[in-house]
Amino acid sequence: MDKLKILFMGTPEFGATILRALANAPEFEVVGVVTQPDRPVGRKNVLTPPAVKVTAQELGLPVMQVEKLRDPAVLEQLREFSRGADIFVIAAFGMILPGAVLEMPRLQCINVHGSLLPEYRGASPVAQAILDGKTETGVTIMLMEKGLDTGPMLSKAVVPIAPAETQPTLMAKVAEAGAKLLLETLPRWAAGELIPEKQDDSKATFTGIIKKEFGLVDWQQSADCIERMTRAYDPWPGVFTIWQGQTLKILKAKALINERVQGIGPREDSESDSQAMAGTALLGQVIGEKGDTLVIATGQGWLAPLELQLPGKKLVSVEDFLRGQRAIIRARLG
Repeated sequence: MDKLKILFMGTPEFGATILRALANAPEFEVVGVVTQPDRPVGRKNVLTPPAVKVTAQELGLPVMQVEKLRDPAVLEQLREFSRGADIFVIAAFGMILPGAVLEMPRLQCINVHGSLLPEYRGASPVAQAILDGKTETGVTIMLMEKGLDTGPMLSKAVVPIAPAETQPTLMAKVAEAGAKLLLETLPRWAAGELIPEKQDDSKATFTGIIKKEFGLVDWQQSADCIERMTRAYDPWPGVFTIWQGQTLKILKAKALINERVQGIGPREDSESDSQAMAGTALLGQVIGEKGDTLVIATGQGWLAPLELQLPGKKLVSVEDFLRGQRAIIRARLG
């Protein structure tokens, strides 16, 4: 039996995981890899290739990098580059495919999406699942159409979310589950054994591109919500607040709900400054605990930071931070 010939399209590590699985499967042949251009990374803006490009080069696969897909010249180049491919597999490519691309392969374009569709369509399904406090998410193999993650579904797999799950750890689990599910789904789709299932649009939810400002803490939110932010926005944009006119990053934290702090009662509501009474901490106020830890008043509960970082400084534990920054106690953040 002839191998199923695949053109792969992806960009970050999520896509690289899928690509490695396809390339190592004996029943498939990856004829080419399409990814985004190299981008400046870090404070020094070092030009860095995407993870998919690095993986493709390690595997000895031809690579095409594209900035836009609507340029007629680029479309013609892609048509030539993908010659012979039976199917396109897309995983976190980062661009919406125009109709001209969707029509190229005879077995259509298949996408590996990091959620149980129609929940969490869009760019950041893994982070959103953590933000929402979900106990499980999943991956969907779907046919692509012009809408954003609206195409009919071929298969799904559930992925549990651990209590301390961060975006990188959950992304890796979803990618591995997606790779396994894809290897099972592709031969069945090529053999005509699967009937695509239409999504229920009335149950659809959406996620967008994560922006830097999303990481700024609003102390009116609950401690639970802010703690989930530290895991969902790891490593970027991170979670941060303002102290003494500078950014203070909170990289890990613990939520304390319905607990007393140095004689102050549990925080059960969002009291305004004008309502704050003696014995009640203001929103965003830092309270020292037992000399080497601190907690911060939130809209509900207390947030106990575990790791902190000031601009130009190393990431440190809260104990080490307090050795040099005792002035933060009783300060109000934000």
